[in-house]
Amino acid sequence: MNNECDGESMSFPITLVILKRMMQRLSGNMRGMNTLRRIAVSITLLCVVMSYPSFVLAHDGVHEQIAEVTRQIERDPKNAALYLKRGELHRLHRDWDKATLDYDRAARLNPQLAVVDLARGRMLYESGKHEPAKLALDRFLAQQPEHVEALVTRGRVRAKLHQHAEAAQDFTAAIAHSSPRPQPEMYIERAEALAAAGAEFRAEALHGLDEGMEKLGPLITLQLAALDLELAQKRYDRALARLERIAAGSPRKETWLARRGKIMEQAGRKTEAHESYAAALAAIETLPPHRRRVKATTEMETRLRAALRR
Repeated sequence: MNNECDGESMSFPITLVILKRMMQRLSGNMRGMNTLRRIAVSITLLCVVMSYPSFVLAHDGVHEQIAEVTRQIERDPKNAALYLKRGELHRLHRDWDKATLDYDRAARLNPQLAVVDLARGRMLYESGKHEPAKLALDRFLAQQPEHVEALVTRGRVRAKLHQHAEAAQDFTAAIAHSSPRPQPEMYIERAEALAAAGAEFRAEALHGLDEGMEKLGPLITLQLAALDLELAQKRYDRALARLERIAAGSPRKETWLARRGKIMEQAGRKTEAHESYAAALAAIETLPPHRRRVKATTEMETRLRAALRR
C-alpha cells in the first residue's frame, strides 16, 4: 500500500487532538494551577511540533494542498489514494461534506482500501456523529485490531456514547500495542472512562494511572489526574500524600500550598487550611516583583486572601 494511505501515516492529527483535549482539561480545572499546567502542556506541544514540522507547514497551506491534489486527480482520476488524501485535507479543514464525498469515491475505486474506514470514522467522530463513527471504526478494527489510533478514536467514540467500560477496554488495548511507548493521554482517558463507568471501577482507574507513571515517569498530567480521582472519592489523606510528592519536585511552592489549603478545607480541617493558605501567601511575597505582577500570581493572591477571610 502506498505510504500516504497507511494508517500510521495519518496518526499526527490525533496527537494534536490529544493536546487540545489536554489543554481544555488543564485550563478548565483548579484555576490556581494554571501556570504550571500550561508549562507542562507547552513542553508537550513543543515536542509534537518538532516531531511533525511537515504537518504544521501543511496545515497552514491546506487550501493550496487541496488545489494541488485536485490537479493530481484530474491527471489520474482513478487513483483512490488521491481521493483519500484530499478527503483528509477536507477533514482537517472541517469540511465534512466534501470529506465524505472523497472517502466515498476512494472506497468505490478501491474497496480494499481499509484505511478509508479509519479516516471516515475519525471524521464522523470529529463532526459529532458518534454512532456511524463507531460503525466505521469497527469495520477498520476488524481488519487491523491492533491499530493504536483506531483504538484510541473508538475509545473516545464509546465514551461519547456512554459505553464507558468498553471505552476503557479500547484504551487498554491501545496502551498495550503502542510502540515505543504509550501517550500519557491514553492513561488519563482510560481513567476517565473507568471513573464514569461507576464507583466500583475507581480503584482500577487509579491503578491504571499509577501504572502509567511507572511506565512513563511521574508526569504532572498523570499525577494531577490521580489526585483528582482521590478527591472525587473524598480520600483526602491519600490526595494530600500525592500532592506532597508533586510539590517535592517543584521549585515553586505557592501553587501547591494553595492546593493543599483547598483540600484541607474540603476535609473540614479549617485551621490547617488557613495555615496552608498563609504559607502560600508568604511564598508569593518572596517572589521577585516581576513574577508577582504576573496575572496568574495576582489572581492567586486575591483568592488566597479571600480564603483566609472565610
